[in-house]
Amino acid sequence: MKIGIDVDGVLTNLEEYQLKYGKKYFKNVNNVNEKGYDICEIFHCTKEEEKKFWTKYIWKYCLIEPIVKDAKKVIDNLKKDGHDIYIITSRAHTTEENALGSLFRKMLETWLRKNGIIYDGIYYCSESQGSNEKYQICKDLGIDIMIEDNEENINKIKEIATVICINAKYNQSDLGNTVLRIDNFSQVYDILHQENHEDKEIDEVEKFDKDRHRNGYIIARNIGTPVFKLLLKPTIINKQYIPKQGPLILCGNHLHVWDQFPVICSTNRVTHWMSKKEYFDGKMGLFFEKTGAICVDRYGDAHKSFDEALNYLEIGSAVGLFPEGTRNHLKMQKIQEIYNEIEPFISEEAFITRLKEQNPLLSQFEVLYKLYKNGDISKQEFTHSLFHIDYFLKCNLSQEEYEDSLLLPFKYGAVSMAQKTNAIIVPFAVTGDYEIGNDNLMVRFGEGFTVGDMPLEDANCELRSKVLTLLKENKKM
Repeated sequence: MKIGIDVDGVLTNLEEYQLKYGKKYFKNVNNVNEKGYDICEIFHCTKEEEKKFWTKYIWKYCLIEPIVKDAKKVIDNLKKDGHDIYIITSRAHTTEENALGSLFRKMLETWLRKNGIIYDGIYYCSESQGSNEKYQICKDLGIDIMIEDNEENINKIKEIATVICINAKYNQSDLGNTVLRIDNFSQVYDILHQENHEDKEIDEVEKFDKDRHRNGYIIARNIGTPVFKLLLKPTIINKQYIPKQGPLILCGNHLHVWDQFPVICSTNRVTHWMSKKEYFDGKMGLFFEKTGAICVDRYGDAHKSFDEALNYLEIGSAVGLFPEGTRNHLKMQKIQEIYNEIEPFISEEAFITRLKEQNPLLSQFEVLYKLYKNGDISKQEFTHSLFHIDYFLKCNLSQEEYEDSLLLPFKYGAVSMAQKTNAIIVPFAVTGDYEIGNDNLMVRFGEGFTVGDMPLEDANCELRSKVLTLLKENKKM
């Protein structure tokens, strides 16, 4: 499942903080409204007085306010179960495109890291349009469950997702039967664990058949591999690291729709590749189905594909996946959005053509875009560097920062599955072109490792580091 989590009032006890420090600040207010949501409602003050209060107390709140009890443990367990976690917040100033906005975003991300919160993405909403923006983000991400405390946000988001409300004095209105109320964060896991357990009992009525796609995969591999090797001549390095039996997860970088094929050429093991639903809906849908690929619905119930992969691993099979979650290249829609934002010195057609010819990494573009948005480079520098992103970053970042820009962040599915099944993770890196005659296609495997009791964040960092090392070896960096 995709789970959205608010910050203020969910990961922090906003109610307690405002009452505690508000009573110190507004000493002469006797009729305190403890059911109020913000400082103005609680202490009957003006917006100007509220602003002065937060000017004094915001830094303590942002930097050292403790996280609510059990939040880290619950989120760790949700990640182990294969759920995607998204932080969706209307924290003050975080949508501002200035130094203050950058500071508040950095403070929040530092606070989350300090408290050991693992997440797959963080999204900021403005205070004034928080409910509408949160609704749209939840809709775009396909959020299944949102954990919230604000009544206005809850009433909006419950139209498209299940909402879990953290009880507070300020949210006791009737929110409807579909909203689940809880008193503490530990109950989040109890709710989700119970639902998943019930779903699994229904799914297990059908016996899992480990061999139902074996023949289709072997036939396709025996026909396709010789042709692929003849036309593209891939260089395969260290395939001896791929174990011949036992639960196995093959993980690597993702640049092209064919990135699994050099790996398939490297081992005789039947491997079930996790592939997005759009491939199953297209012309090659029957091929993906008959060869045992695992359908991943990125806008639906992704937990179903996670369970299917676990089933294969639990019986000692092999699963292949790309932890970046998407191909690491700048997509057409994003290119058009950039053009509309910066209005460069050339026509839109010429702009698109030049960027497509360069085919920049999405990960590197996002680093460059962040430099621009944070004010580290000017609009003119950003516009000109778009046509040589790799060179610009290599010249302007440290070696470590530049190397980190070569990969997108890794999702936690691979290390979570490995921990649950004691599967071996074998990292790989693919580089080169899928063009006949170039002869530069290369796949390099690294030594496998198990997760064991390692914290998932550490395991995920180790996996990404191993793939990055292999990528650098391929590029001879």
